[in-house]
Amino acid sequence: MMRLSIVALLPLALGGCVQPFEPPAVSALTEPANPETARFAPAGPGVTYTSRAIEAPGDWRGLNDAQGPGASR
Repeated sequence: MMRLSIVALLPLALGGCVQPFEPPAVSALTEPANPETARFAPAGPGVTYTSRAIEAPGDWRGLNDAQGPGASR
């Protein structure tokens, strides 16, 4: 049991003696935002409401045949 704790604590003790890593200084990767060049996003598509009546499910085979390969569109 003692051997296991020594093996576990040895890397921690040695790691405490190492000089800390300091990454090199870098410049900014992107330039700050400029409000003079900002543009508004274009308006999205118009959304309209179409009222539809509730009905029972129909035959789906006709719809599949109309959209399948070789179907007349």
